[in-house]
Amino acid sequence: MAASSIQILDSIVDFTAKTEVDAITKSLLTSITELTPVSEVVLLDYCADMQPAFTVLGTNDNSAFQQENIHQIDALLAECLATQAVTQHHTNDHVLIAVPIYYEKEEGVNGVLCGRATDLSQEQRALVAGLTRIYENYQQIIMASERDSFTSLFNRKVLSKKLDLICDRLAQSEATSDSDSDSSLSPWVCIFDVDHFKQINDNFGHVFGDEVILLLASLMRQTFSSQDTLFRYGGDEFVVLFQPCSRAMAEQKANTFIANVNARDFGAAQTVTISMGATRIERGQLSTSTILGNADQALYHAKQNGRNQVAFYDDLLQSGVIKTFVAEDDVELF
Repeated sequence: MAASSIQILDSIVDFTAKTEVDAITKSLLTSITELTPVSEVVLLDYCADMQPAFTVLGTNDNSAFQQENIHQIDALLAECLATQAVTQHHTNDHVLIAVPIYYEKEEGVNGVLCGRATDLSQEQRALVAGLTRIYENYQQIIMASERDSFTSLFNRKVLSKKLDLICDRLAQSEATSDSDSDSSLSPWVCIFDVDHFKQINDNFGHVFGDEVILLLASLMRQTFSSQDTLFRYGGDEFVVLFQPCSRAMAEQKANTFIANVNARDFGAAQTVTISMGATRIERGQLSTSTILGNADQALYHAKQNGRNQVAFYDDLLQSGVIKTFVAEDDVELF
């Protein structure tokens, strides 16, 4: 039976009444199963640089798509990603549909909604796509609210969400046998702050200190890849989440940024320097607090041993300079 205008309107009202991402996701899945013939639906996060590339954000049924041939699902997702358009595949007794999701257009496809139905008319397919677009638009509004109001970088709340998602994805991945950890591709967290920032504020005033913060945010955008995610953690503390790369590439990125900061003219202060701490995010290291704690230990070492440099947690651990960080709970680390 076709969904009535009142039912669709009620569904939209339900969407916009939610403010939490998980609640909005659940509302989307419920709306699709109640308003269309789609009986099984799953929302997938997509990141081409991670393994696995897809991870489940939500589903109306834990057994969703288990009956499907994995090759059918792979073919559906591959075509959806290639065409960046709503994709529909027919089998003997049912229909599979995939709808690409964008949170920021310049980043490409960020997720895919997949559904399974016995039959799906053109109008019903358009309704599935339309509900997904409403979800996408509302997610973009929420993401805009998760930006630091001063620098427009992502805030610490988003950092926690992204680290949790990476941990979930790594937990689903298969263990690799690559013994050369330096050449293996891993996501990295790099924390940095301004050396002697209090002195800058005391000597030149807080307005000047604010200008330094804005210039650093601008340098971050100029230096790091669009695939790297930039955060202002608070005050003069920043975080960069590197896309999966080798140790050598992570070190090159960090040192390039330090060099760019050193080369920048900061006006009355002339030279401003930063200290950085970096850590690899590994399978089995499944705590956001532990990841940030490791990077923070490396940052502390860099500041205590000359500043204006980057220190890597793995190096310090192997040399015995520091011990393994164990987070008792989600305490503040800065």
